[in-house]
Formats: sequence, C-alpha cells, structure tokens
Amino acid sequence: MSEEFYLFIGSEELFIFIFSCLILFIFLMRWYKPLLKAWPKERNHNEKLILGSLPVIFAVSIFIVLTLFSSFDVVDSILYKTFYTVLGFSWIFLGLILMSMCFDFMWIEDVIQLGNRAALAAIIGSFFALGVIYAGSNIGDGPGWWCVFFAGAFGLAAWVLLGLIYNLFTGIFERITVDRDMGCGLRFCFYQIVSGGILAYACSGDWTSFSATVEEFIAGGWPVLPLTAIMILIEFYYNLIAKRKGLV
Repeated sequence: MSEEFYLFIGSEELFIFIFSCLILFIFLMRWYKPLLKAWPKERNHNEKLILGSLPVIFAVSIFIVLTLFSSFDVVDSILYKTFYTVLGFSWIFLGLILMSMCFDFMWIEDVIQLGNRAALAAIIGSFFALGVIYAGSNIGDGPGWWCVFFAGAFGLAAWVLLGLIYNLFTGIFERITVDRDMGCGLRFCFYQIVSGGILAYACSGDWTSFSATVEEFIAGGWPVLPLTAIMILIEFYYNLIAKRKGLV
C-alpha cells in the first residue's frame, strides 16, 4: 500500500468519502429505481434512456477534468480522482434537490410518469449546469476538498438565484411543467448550460484565500447577468408572439 493511501485513511477525507459513498448509493437508487420500475416498460423509452445516461456522462466528464485540470496532488492520483468523482455526486444530489424545491422540476413525475419533454430539456440543462459548475470548482490548485465546495457554493447559489429571477419575470417554470412548451424548455436548457459554463469559469482557478475567491468569482461571473437579462427579453418576445397568435 502506498504512503498516499495511509495518509488518506488517517485523514478527515476518509469520513467525507464514506459519507459521499452513502449519498451516491441513495442518489443512484432514487435516480434509477423509478426508471426501472416505470410501467409499461416501453413507455417514454427515449426519455428514460436519456435520464439514465446523465450520471454516467457526469462521472466520466468529471474524471477527465480531474485528470487534466485539477490540483497538482490530484492529477496523477487515482485515489483522489475517485474521491472527488464520488464527492461530485453529493454535489449533484444537492443541486437536484434545490432544483426540485426552487424550480419545481421533477424528473420522476414530469418526465417518467407524464412524458413531459419540455421538462426533460430543462432537467438536462440543469444537470449539465450543476456538473459544469462542480467541474469548474475543481480546476486549479487548492489545499483540500473544502475549497472546492467553497468556490462551487457561489456558483450554485448564483445558479439558483438567477433561475428564480428568470422565472419571476417570465413564468417559464409553469410554462414548462404545465403548458409543456417545448420552446421554453429548450431555451431554458440553453440558458442553464451557458450560464453554468460562465459560473464554472468564475469558480475555477488556484486557491489563495477566501476573500480572493470571492473577488475572482465576481470578476469572472458577471457576464451571467447580461445573459440572464437577454434571455428574459427573448422570453418576452416569444410571449408577445404567442399572445398575438392567441396561444396564451
């Protein structure tokens, strides 16, 4: 056994890893069990296939990012790349809970049971946004797992807050979940992915201090504000067209 392994099992990271493994198990059960139990099995087959692939895509993508861009002590360590990949599922699980609470998107009810493809598009965008933000927070050198979560917390908070602002002005959540407006679902999916990329960039970089991390996040993340404003105006435009056609 390597010295790295003995240092790992003697540190707090072992307890974080065990806890993350438990969260991973709960997440996989809550994600895949409804996909497998849905009846009839051929119903919403494509939607279930897409949802089933998302955690796999996340795991592979995060492992690649950790291999190429993470801290110097993680890049060449299978142990720590596994640690941060598993830890990432705790992040995704937390983000999906926030999505369900704040955005009212339910991957089980809306997609699997009701076959709402507009909601599927929005959930895909949210899943990718969460994954990209977590990936960005892992880019750069840092002293430990806590700096990853500290930097990523700003991205996660901004992601939720801006999504709520988007909905406040446009009512897009109801149009996705109730009206099943596919255009809204696709536009919100696009917004989530692009804004997630901006926030991921804001979360990335070498760790120096708490205050520097805040300053760097603001400096790198401000473009998400005009993006949100533009997307709200675009939504106003589509609402106006729909009203003229008598669709709403």
